[in-house]
Amino acid sequence: MKSLLSYQGNRSFQFPVSSLGFAVSELLFLSYRRRRYLTPSVFSLFAVCCLLTASTLSAQTLTKEAKISLVTIAPGNSVFEGSGFGHSSLWVSDPANGINKNYNYGTFTFQTGNFLLKFVQGTLPYTISVIPMEYVVPHYEAERRDMTEQVLNLSQMQKQRLYDFLENNALPQNREYQYRFFFDNCSTRLRDALTAACGDSLVYYNKPIEGEAKSFREWMNDYLVEKPWERFLMNLALGLPSDDVATPMQEMYLPYNLMHHFDKAKVGGKPLVSATQPLVVTNFSHMAQRSQPWYLSPLFLLILLVLGTIWHTRRQQQQVKIGYTFDKILFTVVGLMGWVLFGLATATNHGVTAWNPHILWMLPLHLPLAFFFASVQQGGWVLKYLQITFGLVGLYLLIVAVGSVIKGSFVGMPVEAWLLIFCLVHRLFFLLKTKR
Repeated sequence: MKSLLSYQGNRSFQFPVSSLGFAVSELLFLSYRRRRYLTPSVFSLFAVCCLLTASTLSAQTLTKEAKISLVTIAPGNSVFEGSGFGHSSLWVSDPANGINKNYNYGTFTFQTGNFLLKFVQGTLPYTISVIPMEYVVPHYEAERRDMTEQVLNLSQMQKQRLYDFLENNALPQNREYQYRFFFDNCSTRLRDALTAACGDSLVYYNKPIEGEAKSFREWMNDYLVEKPWERFLMNLALGLPSDDVATPMQEMYLPYNLMHHFDKAKVGGKPLVSATQPLVVTNFSHMAQRSQPWYLSPLFLLILLVLGTIWHTRRQQQQVKIGYTFDKILFTVVGLMGWVLFGLATATNHGVTAWNPHILWMLPLHLPLAFFFASVQQGGWVLKYLQITFGLVGLYLLIVAVGSVIKGSFVGMPVEAWLLIFCLVHRLFFLLKTKR
């Protein structure tokens, strides 16, 4: 759910602009229209020009011709950067006052100190940014991402309240917030902004938008069908909180869900949306583009690993002398992944990576303890370690069974991980026999 300004900084834009800065920004825009794309350096120059000429006007009084719309952008290509789940923003247009602003809460900047560490820890500050709408549409058109406008059926007072709310949020002291993928993002912020502006007169649809309730994880996976590695890694990293069934209000964390809920919402007893129209139509879907060929998918590679594990085990059963190179590699890789999950669960602030049951079988201590498998002197200790490992795999299976019943959805995702579990269990059986 990355926004247009995700790479450019966290300063808001207050327009109209004038003089040299406006002229330069117009030239850059025309250059963009001809080239059909913006390089980071060109867009950064554009942003600087806008900032140098931005006026710090207080919120204006909207005229009766003012229009406020929800703008929904189709998913893009990059899942880990956030664009793979779509994007939402609010567009305020009032030609009489020269207002044509797009407000979005999906902005972050690479200039943030310790950017990579904060990004991994989930402490990277996100901001609301404001940019003229005439620069937004061509950007997403160039990215081949459809845009849909829903004109909101608000009273004059509600429009003014919403505009004042957005302008207040765009102030330097208010614009930053702590991003949470499921609970506080570019879509949920707009949902809450409407609630703040309309109060009790706004009634959202109180049933699952697709008729059947889904967990946060299930909603996320709908966008990852053709992205097997992204699906595998994201599901592996998420803990039990992601398996909670999302309420109708919570499922609006996804932009398309927010758009569909707006279609069914009422304000003052009338439909919240008075008109819907496309802003960009590309007839292209990034969601339908497979990110890797099938033979590089985690499912296919893990099936090969299962077959290799079975073949290697049977081959070793026929040998007098047994080597442990395969086990050292397998358990070291699993242990390394376990340390990553342990770090996500204990040293980050994402909110949904805690209580990850995969750590039980993906035991971090596999690295470095796997290097002692061949130790004759520590054979008794290694045997106990293998027995504990086997018991933890059983505990994981028990948690999956009980958790699935309690939460009402399968908590053992990703399913590809079960192939890796099979390899571990198969080798554990074999190693326990050799150590006794």
